[in-house]
Amino acid sequence: MATGRQQPPWQQPQAHPETSASLPPLKIYNSLTRSKVPFVPLDPNGRKVTWYACGPTVYDDAHLGHARNYVSTDILRRILRDYFKFDVLAGSSETPPIADVKGCLKIISRGRQQHLFTEFVVAHPAVNAEVISTVTTAYKAYLKKNLTLLDPDLPAKRYKDEVEKAYATVLNGGALVAGEKAGDNEAKVKMHIKTVSSAAKALVEASTSGTQILSESFYSSVQDVLLPYLDTLYGSTIPSEDYSIFTKLTKKYEDRFMQDVRDLNVLDPDEVTRVTEYVQEIVDFVEQIVKHKFGYVTSDGSIYFDITAFEASGNSYARLEPWNRNDADLLADGEGALAQKTSEKRSKGDFALWKASKPGEPAWPSPWGPGRPGWHIECSAMASAELGKQMDIHSGGIDLAFPHHDNELAQSEAYWHENCANDHWVNYFIHMGHLSIQGSKMSKSLKNFTTIREALSKGDWTPRSLRIIFLLGGWKDGIEITEDLIKAGSAWEEKVNNFFVKTKDLSPEEDSSDAPSDDVLAAALKSTEDAVYQSLCDSFHTPGAMYAISELISKFNSADKVSLNAKDSYAIAHWITSMVNIFGLNGTAGPDSAQIGWAGIDVPEAAKPYLYPLAAMRDSLRQAAKAKTAITGDMLESIVEKGTAAPTEASEEAQPYQQLLTEFSTKVSSLEQADNITKEILILCDRVRDIDLFDLGVYLEDRDNQPALVRPVTKELLLAREEKAARARQKQLEKEKKEREALEKAEKGKISNLDMFRTNEFSAWDEDGLPTKDAAGQEITKSRSKKLKKDWERQKKAHEAWLVSQK
Repeated sequence: MATGRQQPPWQQPQAHPETSASLPPLKIYNSLTRSKVPFVPLDPNGRKVTWYACGPTVYDDAHLGHARNYVSTDILRRILRDYFKFDVLAGSSETPPIADVKGCLKIISRGRQQHLFTEFVVAHPAVNAEVISTVTTAYKAYLKKNLTLLDPDLPAKRYKDEVEKAYATVLNGGALVAGEKAGDNEAKVKMHIKTVSSAAKALVEASTSGTQILSESFYSSVQDVLLPYLDTLYGSTIPSEDYSIFTKLTKKYEDRFMQDVRDLNVLDPDEVTRVTEYVQEIVDFVEQIVKHKFGYVTSDGSIYFDITAFEASGNSYARLEPWNRNDADLLADGEGALAQKTSEKRSKGDFALWKASKPGEPAWPSPWGPGRPGWHIECSAMASAELGKQMDIHSGGIDLAFPHHDNELAQSEAYWHENCANDHWVNYFIHMGHLSIQGSKMSKSLKNFTTIREALSKGDWTPRSLRIIFLLGGWKDGIEITEDLIKAGSAWEEKVNNFFVKTKDLSPEEDSSDAPSDDVLAAALKSTEDAVYQSLCDSFHTPGAMYAISELISKFNSADKVSLNAKDSYAIAHWITSMVNIFGLNGTAGPDSAQIGWAGIDVPEAAKPYLYPLAAMRDSLRQAAKAKTAITGDMLESIVEKGTAAPTEASEEAQPYQQLLTEFSTKVSSLEQADNITKEILILCDRVRDIDLFDLGVYLEDRDNQPALVRPVTKELLLAREEKAARARQKQLEKEKKEREALEKAEKGKISNLDMFRTNEFSAWDEDGLPTKDAAGQEITKSRSKKLKKDWERQKKAHEAWLVSQK
């Protein structure tokens, strides 16, 4: 990235307040201050950065909402590491960014439910009357709890009609409450409707089918209504010490999650912490909070955080989102099943640090009896165990700000109360915005999501295209994927791709012309570097950086390519390559890579041994045709020999290219017999470029007095080809229309003007065949007679023309 040019004054680094260490003028939007503040690491040397990122709740496949969080986190991490050169990846266990995989209540209940469901299926392999009865009861219980506008005893066969009537407003995009805007509550209702719809359909088929239905299909359809029902019946029978029941599910989805984010080119964390591996540290953490008199024990052995005592000692609670501290819904969501009403809580906002386990829940030993961690304490204990009393950055999705991160802050500062300087556990809290779909955040609980692996496998997204969308949207703002945003992302990607296709073969030493350096283009590069620096110093404002890069490419595209100095072109291409690598848009390539461009701008390696000889043969043919000298058989034979160096054994991937080379060589050899050999050569060269190679995804870019460039077909070229084909089709349609109209006109001219009106519509005519009376014997009016005369004259001309055409 270094250019050797002097930095402007505004780019001069700031200094670390303690050691005068050089720092970039980077400001980060800090959720703690709700403002942009200078970024100064705790490290006295100003380079090492400690970072803890809240990980996923791994009980299902990761979706695009997760991608939004972790890809955006990855972008910021790369910018800190590769652009600002902070030591974020120190390789030391002392200062790693850490992601936690939480074994929270959702995992407990889902793991338990999956275990019970598997047992039920094994015990009932066939769908019989007992199974149908159990599922019917589960269906009714689900209706009663989740779709309260319906009669819980509603027969499955009537469900479709009744739900469409009862929830018509929601199904048509409206809100549950008149006058309000549809959001998460409506999305949740739609999710429940879909869940019950699947079960109701399966029940109807199972009850009416004359043949036995497939149990696998049936259980798949009813699983989501059966799981909670089985849990109410048998959940309490699960042994609390059998942790494998609960961790089996998390292990499966943790592995799948890690693969999903790797597929999105997200860097691995230096360390992954798991709750089940930190239970003793959590117990010790809770003990210390109680010792500091910020936690209290209830009669059942649960521990709650005492918000009143915490604030009375001069601390502040809910610093991230103080306006939400009394939000009952958020408090309930934050506690989940721990939020069971208890008269022993001193304040409704107090939250569980440790909870006595109920039957069917995992339990670990503690000074207060068998229990399990509260949700918030997990992150505090794990991060403190790895990072100590303070960290630079803590990140996560914005939905975690309250109560999760606010509670993390409170309990951690309560734990470090006597040792933490200024009681600041985290210096910078950064929260990624939501990814929305139809106005509602993408969520596993709402089931309104597309999984990462589904989106990638279907080709809806690529790791690059999705990352570009997030870069265009900024990290802390909510993003709703719309058609306009998708088009903007595609346009940016295609613009950069075309730029790289044009510049991929440049090198710093190449300069085919004696042209002086282009001061305008050099100034444009410098201006863009400065604009990107300003944008990224402004709290990682990637939309501004992306726009600046796009504008630089526009200036390059409009420059005079004939007089353009190759070194100027290389400087621009190298810098843009560095930036897309920093943003993670090019796989594992680093910012200092000497290679120009990103993956996808070159033809397949397996094709090259056949494409390059073919291109060389074609260049020689075109050169011979343009020379306007006699083309002999010996000349053609010499040209064909250029293709004999290609390997005779081709891999399966290379076979189409080998076949095309063979066919092209044969056609070249046969040109000696052509009547107009020059014309046939040019036709053959155009066809292999425009059709044969293009259909294989390869394009030959012809250049004056230089070999053609072998390029992959881009979206721009595909669009141009489609537009050209559309114009050709339109031209053909217009031609056919004219021919048809001419034919119709000629056919119409067959009839003589003397006979054209001798029909039943009239009863008398003059000597020229013009009507004088209508069918009823009434005289033709003067106005009508005048009109008929004009038609007669037109037909006379058409008939005379037809007579001429017949001669």
